[in-house]
Amino acid sequence: MAIEQEILQLRKTHLTATPSGGGHLLVIDTGKRYKLEALPFTYMQVLQTPQSIEQLVGFFMGQGWLVSFRELYGLLEFLVKENILLNPSVHLAFRTGPAPIHSTTGQGFKTLSGNFQLDWKKLPFFRSLSTDLAQYLLQKKEVLSVPAHTKLVQSGAKDRALYILLKGRAFIYYIAEANKKQLMATLQPGSIFGERGFLLGLPRSADVVTSEDCEVLKVHHLPEYDQYIKSDKAQALQHRFWVLQALASSNVFKNLPGDSLDQMMFSGKLARASAGQTIFREGTPGTSCFILIQGSVTVSQGPRTINVLNQGSCFGEISLLFSGQRTATITCQQDCILLEIQQPDFYRVLSKNIFLAREIELLAVQRLQADQRRSA
Repeated sequence: MAIEQEILQLRKTHLTATPSGGGHLLVIDTGKRYKLEALPFTYMQVLQTPQSIEQLVGFFMGQGWLVSFRELYGLLEFLVKENILLNPSVHLAFRTGPAPIHSTTGQGFKTLSGNFQLDWKKLPFFRSLSTDLAQYLLQKKEVLSVPAHTKLVQSGAKDRALYILLKGRAFIYYIAEANKKQLMATLQPGSIFGERGFLLGLPRSADVVTSEDCEVLKVHHLPEYDQYIKSDKAQALQHRFWVLQALASSNVFKNLPGDSLDQMMFSGKLARASAGQTIFREGTPGTSCFILIQGSVTVSQGPRTINVLNQGSCFGEISLLFSGQRTATITCQQDCILLEIQQPDFYRVLSKNIFLAREIELLAVQRLQADQRRSA
């Protein structure tokens, strides 16, 4: 189970509200007392009734309120640091510093019996394909037993295998500033990773490290796959191929784990727009965001063009996360293919990945601040 879906277990606490809108948190068994600002205090009030991160986000959405993922992330980080939140897996996910690694890529792996039963119709990625296509791509596969704290995938490596986690849990770490590793996602059984290498031949963008003993399906890439994937026989992969190409060039979405990619793709709707067509206008209500799959668009505020966005760019997320109003006008510079995601679906995807949600909100804040500086 992903940490976002675990019921959060807290020490016994008592909350006292203050006139400012925030309040104080008292931990009963330690006697420690903490001051909380308004949003963290509100989130703690909801967490008094045990529920998961995903359920908390859903609760506020049901009330018509938007969650600040930065504030929620900060609260969880605080609860872990002060040992108020007791879930071991959440502690592991929020641990600072590099992941402990006892063995590296390829070491300690053990191939399980060839009689291992595998139902491809239940596997992400493959279950959406025709029988012929799925079996063609799965012709060279193996199921591996991988010990805890083993690096499954090395950032920058150019191997092209595709992986699906069958049992256990693993973490995705990206290289942040100053070569520090940043946890971006937790992988649970059914998670897929390595798609960009498998389909596009791109180098690995992250390290994947097991946090416990795992069983992993490894699907080897064969040279003839590249031409086959682009052929008419593999039309079921074409939209996925387009989306992957776009997201691989996105500053934020290139870090999207495979299972989140699935959720994003299946919750969104691909649409085409012609050159010169306006996607939305500044000042109008915003109920969806867009990922630019192909083409380019101009961004304007009033009479000024302030930016040009290309393949992989996300736009419209500011109105979903903050203002409710479009902060700019978006016009197609050339024919475009867009993935449109409605607000409830957008929040559902983010609620399943608190690390990704925080990054997207930070990007939206940076854009909003840039808008404010331009209008000052």
